[in-house]
Amino acid sequence: MRPILIEVGGFTLPSYYTLLTVGFLAAVYVAWREAPKKGIDPEDILDMALYALIAGLLGARLLHVFADGYFMDYVHLCTDPLQVDVPSFIHVRCATDADCVTADAGALCDPEGGRCHPARDCFAALKFWHGGLAFLGGFLGATLVCAWFLRRRKIPFLPVADLGSFGVPLGLAVGRLGCFLSGCCYGQPTDLPVGVRFGGFVTRAGAELTCPPNYDLLPDTPLGPLCAFGRPAFLDHAEHGLLELGAQYSLAVHPTQLYEAAFGFALFAYFYGWRRTRIRFAGQGIWEFCVAYPIGRFAIEMVRADDRGLWFGDALSTSQLIAVPVVGYALWRLARDRREAI
Repeated sequence: MRPILIEVGGFTLPSYYTLLTVGFLAAVYVAWREAPKKGIDPEDILDMALYALIAGLLGARLLHVFADGYFMDYVHLCTDPLQVDVPSFIHVRCATDADCVTADAGALCDPEGGRCHPARDCFAALKFWHGGLAFLGGFLGATLVCAWFLRRRKIPFLPVADLGSFGVPLGLAVGRLGCFLSGCCYGQPTDLPVGVRFGGFVTRAGAELTCPPNYDLLPDTPLGPLCAFGRPAFLDHAEHGLLELGAQYSLAVHPTQLYEAAFGFALFAYFYGWRRTRIRFAGQGIWEFCVAYPIGRFAIEMVRADDRGLWFGDALSTSQLIAVPVVGYALWRLARDRREAI
């Protein structure tokens, strides 16, 4: 994979955030371009996009923090960082905090265990650039703020929302390509020809559970304590004892990032290439999107394997849980608005 898209000297562009930005700009552009056809000032679209960006990032981050299983880690980062075990820090031996800083392994040395831990950070939950965003949280957050913005400007909400029916899937599709290059949002192991492998390396932990620099310590694997580095799928498989010592690639997994990218491009093609010129009532586009996307996302979640929050005895992921009421509400709105438009 290619987590760094471009690197020139000391300047780097991470694949995930670069393509996420490109996707957002693409979505704004198509909405801006189509706005005059609906009697909407394109400048209002640009203004709204700034609010949507901030609200989308905040909503995506908050859903990750509260629903993906990391909430207590963020709490402890503020209250007691020594309770937070970072796999790439915890194997580093230390006598003082300076030892951890020198080894680039956090900033705090546990006086009892002699291991490194991250620095106290009460704002870690808001630092989205460290990774951890949930699309549906971003979509809901941006939608609420856009509704508030349009109400203040006295602009009808549904005609603008219909622009999102093709802008949002385009931005999502491009962003998921960034997920693929970064190796996040990976799928379950598969024997199908579409399976992809992510790189890394795994070896036994050294004396006193130490690892080479930049490796993660995996202390409780079926093969005993291991040291590994690589993309998330590789680390997951190493932790569960699915890889042999010395392995350099993960098991083949479903490329769920590409599944969702392809699904996003397909939705964009439908809503922009066909539905856009056949809107019979305001809101038809966005409500159809709110039916189609959650259903597709629900299906893709069935073969995803990364940490994303599980509910009801691990029966549903957070995205699947949210998808059910969203589809129900959108179907109701489609039926009601169609009757009112007749």
